Amino acid sequence: MLFDYLIEKFGENEPIFFSDISYENYSEIWLKKELSKLCEQGRIIRYERGIYYIPVKTPFGTSVLNPNKIIEKKYLANNGARIGFYTGITALQQAGLSTQMSNIPEIQTNNENSKLRRITVGNQEVILRKSRVAIDNENIFVLQFLEMMNCISPDYFDDEKKSAIKEWIRKNNISQELVTKYAPYFPDKTMRNLIESGVIYYVA
Repeated sequence: MLFDYLIEKFGENEPIFFSDISYENYSEIWLKKELSKLCEQGRIIRYERGIYYIPVKTPFGTSVLNPNKIIEKKYLANNGARIGFYTGITALQQAGLSTQMSNIPEIQTNNENSKLRRITVGNQEVILRKSRVAIDNENIFVLQFLEMMNCISPDYFDDEKKSAIKEWIRKNNISQELVTKYAPYFPDKTMRNLIESGVIYYVA
């Protein structure tokens, strides 16, 4: 049964992308018809075009899918494969370099073809940016590191921020070899900021 397959593979209250459904050898047309029937029965809910979820009953009614789960799966990581990362204020905050919080997070991802595009998923706005180079599990942190160095100035780092970036570099295994490999994909000011700030000396 299709519903049993969906709940076993995706679970409850998790985004189900139509493109990820592979049920036996049935055609897309058949799958769309069956999904439509399940929606009519209330067993699954169509969140938006091509995205569904299996709701759960709560004391407050039927559950609503968290849009951040869709953002995560579509633009950041899918089935364990890293395909994107946060940039801008969100990245700086995650690295302990800023106390600011951004209402509209920025993401650089493999799943975007525009230099910059603003979208809305549910009630969450997101700014998407095309990745400079294909993001994967091996290079994600060095790319995020270089993006951070590209968006700040050399005098951004006081002693507290230097301590935070030093720990972040160590935790995420940012090496000179990786920096050398990916720096050519970034503007010249990225390496200039890295050197003039003294952060380069924390890269092993």
